[in-house]
Amino acid sequence: MRKQINHARRHACFSESALRQNGYHQIGRGAFSKAFVHRDAPDVVIKVGKLYSKRLALTDGFPHFAQQLLDGEITSKFFPKVYDILIDAARGLFWCIMKRYHKQRGAKKMAEQISTTHKAITGSISGTKPIGRFRKAMEKLIDARFISDIHAGNVLWDAKGTPIVIDPICITPRYHRDFYA
Repeated sequence: MRKQINHARRHACFSESALRQNGYHQIGRGAFSKAFVHRDAPDVVIKVGKLYSKRLALTDGFPHFAQQLLDGEITSKFFPKVYDILIDAARGLFWCIMKRYHKQRGAKKMAEQISTTHKAITGSISGTKPIGRFRKAMEKLIDARFISDIHAGNVLWDAKGTPIVIDPICITPRYHRDFYA
């Protein structure tokens, strides 16, 4: 695994075309970023993206989330393993090297359970109890500046069958500078 991580570190950059020229191919995309993998490093992903989406009028919370994971500020078996991240706030770009996870059937139901737990903890829905196994992980993401981004596209699985919430938050635009100054 160390060899694959080092391979990704040598090639990590903000340019999608440079990654493609170095043999990486895109395996996923979202509103803010795209994920790339190389055949020589199949267990590691380079995620390249923008901090802000004009279309959504939201700031991506993933770089902040990934930095907290890397620094050990938050941990959970339901969160991804992050190996490296670089945020260029001046240019509004980031790249992140992380473990590769896979899609699996049942993602929508699992994402709904995790999202419901998050909403129950924040009080944005009532009459619902949080699902115990996700409660501790979701409590770490409670902040009035965050908007939940938990949906089927952001819940993948590891090799052991554990659901991994890879990108759980967006940031309300007025708080952008609190995280990416």
